[in-house]
Amino acid sequence: MIEKKRKILYIFLIAAVIITGFILYFLTKSEMAESATVFGSFIDNAFSNENFIVAQLDKNFFDSKLNRDLKNFLTVGANDYLVGIYYPVKTLKYVKPYKTGYLLYEIPETFLNLHPTGSKIYIITRGEKIVHSSDEELIGSSMEKFFMISARAKTRAGYTAIVGLRVGIFFVKWLLFSLPVVGLFLIMMYFMNNFYQFEKKLLTSVKLINRSLNESLKKLEEKREVSYVPENTTFEVVNELQEIIKKIFTSYSTILKEYKETNNILESTMAELEETYSELMERNIQIISALAEAIELKDAGTSNHSQNVMELSIMLAKELGVKDPTELEAIKYGSILHDIGKIGIPEYILNKTGKLSDEEFEIMKKHTIFGEKVIHTIPGWDLVADIVRHHHENIDGTGYPDGLSDGEISLRSQIVAIVDVFTALTEKRPYRGPLSIEKALEIIKNMVEKKFSRKVYEAFLKTLRKKGLFS
Repeated sequence: MIEKKRKILYIFLIAAVIITGFILYFLTKSEMAESATVFGSFIDNAFSNENFIVAQLDKNFFDSKLNRDLKNFLTVGANDYLVGIYYPVKTLKYVKPYKTGYLLYEIPETFLNLHPTGSKIYIITRGEKIVHSSDEELIGSSMEKFFMISARAKTRAGYTAIVGLRVGIFFVKWLLFSLPVVGLFLIMMYFMNNFYQFEKKLLTSVKLINRSLNESLKKLEEKREVSYVPENTTFEVVNELQEIIKKIFTSYSTILKEYKETNNILESTMAELEETYSELMERNIQIISALAEAIELKDAGTSNHSQNVMELSIMLAKELGVKDPTELEAIKYGSILHDIGKIGIPEYILNKTGKLSDEEFEIMKKHTIFGEKVIHTIPGWDLVADIVRHHHENIDGTGYPDGLSDGEISLRSQIVAIVDVFTALTEKRPYRGPLSIEKALEIIKNMVEKKFSRKVYEAFLKTLRKKGLFS
């Protein structure tokens, strides 16, 4: 419907423009060309709109388009009928004040359609000055000179009478030609008014719909159930659109309800799974701890060794600035279970009172690999497994089982390693008694830059002082 009215409006507009063009053509050719007064009226009208504006000048007649000063060529009002500034042909130029400057109008000679015929003289005036004439000698002169030369009007009174007659004929013809145009414009205004009323109703309907949609969207953002209520409008298409929107929101509400139910089930299931996982982890830890105790029972010289290593390792980690809960948890369990792989080592090697042979030592070194395999049975304990496997690595690359060097050994493994050595030295073993703290630290000091980094060693000394074991 909107498109149909729009097409009709366009047709009337085009018809009005064509008819008006013909009227202007005939009026210009038949009457205006012979009446100075009528031409003056025409020029007044021309200069009252923007059809012939070619430039905007500043207060000094400077044209920024041409980058040219025109104050020596132009004056306010009508100017000489010379070759155009913007047109390559002769133009009628007129300067009109505008804001802080001036507007320059140019009407090409071809537009005015002035062609001298016979002995008639045609003029265009602005006030008493002739700005165009079929007799070029009159251009720029006053009306007085025209009355002196005019072959048609011997006296001013005679000319005035002719002009009056021409004006009367012009008015009648203008009225006859204008009636159809006025009618067309009235019809056009009728359709424009109908279109405006239609647009107003449509806009009101859209605003109502927009309000309802915004209210529904707020509920959507809050993940609440939505029920869109259609607004009653006079537009069938809009009502159909609202029904579609209603179905969409209804479907969404159904989906949202199902989602919430499913989400509740998932949350409940996840809670149960987390609880089950926690129970499994606790059981695994209990089992692993039991294995650690079994190792200590099997290795007669390591009673409470793992517990002692754990306490010092946590203190040393904090001294070194370790704050990540995951890292601290790995160090806690890694230090407790670092020797769990000894469950796979024969008792005669673990409890041997003398020095181990090369063959026996190779077997003993495998406890790091055995321990890693045991720890890997617990999901998510990769960091703990790293400590169990690498707590016998040296920063100079002479350790086991992988021969890692400085930069390749994790800080968590270095922490447990130095605490393990210190605790082992200060505890009783089948092959020797416990060493003093001073003696143990002297031995460890000789291992700095070989087995331990200086940073870890110095932090370890601070830890012992805080624990009161070393002054």
